[in-house]
Amino acid sequence: MININNKNWDKLRSSDIEKLLTGIDDENFFFEFKADDETPPKLIKEISAFANTYGGYILLGVNDNKTIGGCTKWTEQRIHTVIHDSITPTPNFDVKKFKVNGNVILVIKIEEGTNPPYITNKGQIFERVSSGSFPINESSKLAQLYKKREDQLTAIKNKIELPLIEIANKIPDNIYGYLDIGFSIVTSQPTIYQKNFFKLNITPIAEYLQKICEDFSISQVGYSYLFSIGNVMAKDNQGNLCQIGTGIHNFMEIMADGSIRCRVLLIGELNDNSVDITTIGYHFSIVFQKIYEMIIGKNFSKIFINANKFERLTVLKQFVPFYKLLKNDSDEDKKRFSQYLFDHKNKYGNNLMITSNRIPKNDYMIIDKKTFSNFKIKYNSENLLSELFSSAFLNLGFIDPPQ
Repeated sequence: MININNKNWDKLRSSDIEKLLTGIDDENFFFEFKADDETPPKLIKEISAFANTYGGYILLGVNDNKTIGGCTKWTEQRIHTVIHDSITPTPNFDVKKFKVNGNVILVIKIEEGTNPPYITNKGQIFERVSSGSFPINESSKLAQLYKKREDQLTAIKNKIELPLIEIANKIPDNIYGYLDIGFSIVTSQPTIYQKNFFKLNITPIAEYLQKICEDFSISQVGYSYLFSIGNVMAKDNQGNLCQIGTGIHNFMEIMADGSIRCRVLLIGELNDNSVDITTIGYHFSIVFQKIYEMIIGKNFSKIFINANKFERLTVLKQFVPFYKLLKNDSDEDKKRFSQYLFDHKNKYGNNLMITSNRIPKNDYMIIDKKTFSNFKIKYNSENLLSELFSSAFLNLGFIDPPQ
């Protein structure tokens, strides 16, 4: 995608918009002018087309003849709302406000999409041809978009999915399985973390981990930060300590673009098929989520566009999950969960974990503002982080909530 006046998006000024309008002959493949009275359906049509093709810019408040009428009806918030409500999946876009000759111009930047096709709420798919946007009706063009999506998902898969633990790696006998979570995010602008990746102050995170656990490790590996939590006592079937293979640990990797992949082990006692799953929720929903928030910032929801999320439960040996609460948990919670497995057994049987699973089976889950709207959950940074770090496997096998 081209830059306006060969400048980075973050460095654009009103003078650059003036220069563009005086230097450009007319609308073209990458630029579209729209007056303030443009209707949402027509605006969505152009955004869908840009996202399905090579990206582009919409200058809102500029007439077809390049005269500036300004914006009063359209605002940045209205644009965000219309796009999030009218296109699936939500494209990667950003909006900037400029003042030219006393008039407000809103410039919408739409990136070439990574999850095409981008479909309007009327079920239409558009593409950019020359200086116009047209519906795609040919099956061959739709096939190209889906092939592009497949290629992008393959790239994301290679980035956020951890390699499976191979049996040949001599897995310790007290490890019954593991849960992997990963997500790849798209934001409207780089976070402070992303801009200063190699200058990131990790000290506050180290201080946080020192307070909650005895064993941890923080490393910078390539273009990622690696946080490992706890110490797994690996033993063979004779009870002797053995060397642990690669990836057999509780850890989270945060990449330079804010994407993550993490793993939590399911550990039990030797010669016992009972596995404490308290640590799953503790690591994902508390520790890893807290570390990520400390890095990405509290205003994450303001620049978040969407995320491709992946979860995978891998069962190495059959086991029965139970909750062994922590010392600082309340007496009320301890009482509720002490009966949890007993109540489940009386009603449903032994709650035996016998198979692995992946969510979703096909493709990845898309998380965006529509996710929160569909489930009537308030969209803010706190709920967004909770959604990203939640898992359908946190309450393994149990059907009824604890009484």
